[in-house]
Amino acid sequence: MLVYGGSTGSKLIFIILLGGMLAGDELFLLDLKNKEEDATWTMIPTTGKTPGKRYGHTLCYSKPHIILFGGNLGSQPANDTWIINLEKTTFSWLKLELNEESIPSPRLYHACGLCTKGNAHGMMIIFGGRDNSENALNDTWGLRRHRDGRWDWISAPSYKTEVPKPRYNVRIYKL
Repeated sequence: MLVYGGSTGSKLIFIILLGGMLAGDELFLLDLKNKEEDATWTMIPTTGKTPGKRYGHTLCYSKPHIILFGGNLGSQPANDTWIINLEKTTFSWLKLELNEESIPSPRLYHACGLCTKGNAHGMMIIFGGRDNSENALNDTWGLRRHRDGRWDWISAPSYKTEVPKPRYNVRIYKL
């Protein structure tokens, strides 16, 4: 399990008003490969610029990358995308420079999952969330990596007539 950032307080309103109570910008790994009683936390060292302190973002593992999207930087939602390539010997965050016209709007508290089958295999999918005006969202986006190394977001097509109502703080579970 990977953990990055977050809020250390129980009242998020204080984060916005006081600009504090955000966890650090470190990346942690909880190793559960052995027995649960032997689980160990390790801080993963990174070099260079980080995505910064934030909460309400999503973190996903799509081999060989860790992907971070969105969240709140303490005063407003973000829609930036950062990756770490785990195949490199020194771990460093890289902010993806993506086409501004085709990226999800800034959001926090959205759901995230990894597609493991079909044409979208390996694609990180996000759904919903909340915008800066505290409006719930119900759009779905996919982040894909092309064979030539390019990344881009695509708005997921919906073939059904009924779409989930706007919502945030939802979880996606693998079936």
